[in-house]
Amino acid sequence: MNPKVFFFPPIPPRSPYYNLAVEEAIAVNLVNSQISAGIRLWKNPDSIILGLSENPYRNIKEEVVSAYEKEVNEVGFGKKPKPNFCYIARRASGGGTVFHSLTGNINYSLYFNLETRKELFPVKDSYDRILGIISKSLSHQNIQSFPKGKSDLVLEKDGVFKKISGNAQFRKRGCIVQHGTLILEEDLIKRVGEVLHHPPEEPDYRKERSHKEFLTSLPTFFSEEKWAVDLVREVFQYLGEPIPSDFSKISFFSQDFSTFRKQVLRESESIRKKKYQNPEYTLHREIPT
Repeated sequence: MNPKVFFFPPIPPRSPYYNLAVEEAIAVNLVNSQISAGIRLWKNPDSIILGLSENPYRNIKEEVVSAYEKEVNEVGFGKKPKPNFCYIARRASGGGTVFHSLTGNINYSLYFNLETRKELFPVKDSYDRILGIISKSLSHQNIQSFPKGKSDLVLEKDGVFKKISGNAQFRKRGCIVQHGTLILEEDLIKRVGEVLHHPPEEPDYRKERSHKEFLTSLPTFFSEEKWAVDLVREVFQYLGEPIPSDFSKISFFSQDFSTFRKQVLRESESIRKKKYQNPEYTLHREIPT
């Protein structure tokens, strides 16, 4: 079994700051650990995730920002999620502002070592290839998705393209990370309209449509469990590696990845506290030295 590709399955709920810090810690340690690729599936509690350069005061409704600021000042945050609260966080990648929830969507992060996958250096080529992997993984459940805009996946409904997935990238220490989300429930779309303004910038194909008119969810027959298996298989297919028969052998939590895992989890604690959990980074993109 090839120990160079890992699969990080969903774990019990954690705060978005924990999740984003783990994601970055994986990226900064992947190449030095001689790992060629990785797949991570994860979920956030109710959270608004800003793109790296996004202005929270332009994108998020005022009462949501105020509730976040009050919580920061009076209570603070830990690793585990707070009930009945909408987090605000800022990720490492560019792109727009999105809303996550535990039942409304699932997030994925795909990691590739650029030293061994040089075809992913050009930004457009990397999006085309990685979106192709996601699209193929959905096709195993007879869900036909199409790339649209810079980095979206859409479904065609009655001749109209509706977004089911937004994607973004960041690159650190020779690792490319593409993360995205799949909308699972229509209720999430309603929540998007409650917490976010219409985006200041939009892809041409949106045509000023509201969140409700622009977004859609995957069909009710969609299986997260089957999709996870299909996604891992499609990544191995892309890499030209034999598809594992036992996913426990490639688990992030297996013995093969113990040293890497310890480095990631140790470094993620520092990143979480200094960066992602810090309101100065969240609201103003400032990291104290």
